[in-house]
Amino acid sequence: MDTQLKKGILELIILKHLRDKDCYAYELNKIINKVIDINESTCYAILKKMINKNYCDFYVSESDGNFPSRKYYKITEFGRLELIKNIQIWEEFQSNINDLLK
Repeated sequence: MDTQLKKGILELIILKHLRDKDCYAYELNKIINKVIDINESTCYAILKKMINKNYCDFYVSESDGNFPSRKYYKITEFGRLELIKNIQIWEEFQSNINDLLK
């Protein structure tokens, strides 16, 4: 898959999953890799960019002693609004491309 196309859709995918539940980066990376091949550093870079845009934030969950503490990412209200907007844009784009391919 084209790198630029991949980067463009990853924020949408991450926001969708963070809307459903808080996740840590490795967990998000595993979810995404079921469909799009990315490495962990790409996922971390996108999450950092999304924090800077105020689409998501994070918190650290302390361990119970058996596991190390984890940084969980959560969607912000601004991220929810961005997700809604981008889903509409994606659906229109997808529809237009499907029409062109018919």
